[in-house]
Amino acid sequence: MRMGRMALTLMLVILYGIILNGQTVEDTLNQVDLDGRKQGYWKKHDESGMILYEGSFEADVPVGDFRYYYPDGKTKATSTFHDNGRRSKTTTYHYSGKVMSEGFYVDKLKDSVWRYYDINGIFLKEEFYRNNQRNGIWRSYYQDGQVAEETGWKDDMKNGPWVQYYYDGTKKLEGSYLNDEKQGPILHYFPSGRTRITGEYDQSYRIGTWYYMNDSSKVIKIEHYEDGKVVKEENFDPEE
Repeated sequence: MRMGRMALTLMLVILYGIILNGQTVEDTLNQVDLDGRKQGYWKKHDESGMILYEGSFEADVPVGDFRYYYPDGKTKATSTFHDNGRRSKTTTYHYSGKVMSEGFYVDKLKDSVWRYYDINGIFLKEEFYRNNQRNGIWRSYYQDGQVAEETGWKDDMKNGPWVQYYYDGTKKLEGSYLNDEKQGPILHYFPSGRTRITGEYDQSYRIGTWYYMNDSSKVIKIEHYEDGKVVKEENFDPEE
């Protein structure tokens, strides 16, 4: 009896091996279950046969690493999925292969920090999102990594500080936004740090009195505004 069971087990193992040997990789690709949900490893191609993406699914939910392609087969993007497919870290690539952007998605919406790079791999800008809406302080950079501009965002609108910088890090401009409009005092600076222009905005319209100075801090012009239009202008000789 024991020998018979052993023989039966051996036959089953051999039969299973024959089945596996006869099964190609293609037989396990692009499978769906009885409910039509993607299962296992998928390689998606377009009508011409070019690969679009590859990655694994569990009941139609992407899991783990995915790779997406340009029409000629070069990598266009990679994503790593977790939390039942809700969250992913994604990196996109220039055609040259260098990183173009990297950031996070939650429920297919941009979330948290996103960073962008030029075709040479130089860091260009940094953005922050919450539920695909722009939030936080956005920054752009010079090629040497020095901050060029900072802009505050809230609920997908410019809100808060707005600052620009010269290459050496000294301030070039300082103002603010409110609900996508320039609002409040504005200051422009010379590279020396001295004030070049002072004025004020109300819903992006220039209002009140604007002063223009030279690098010696002498007033060379004054403009008076009403409803965004100059109603009076005064010019001064800086030598006087």
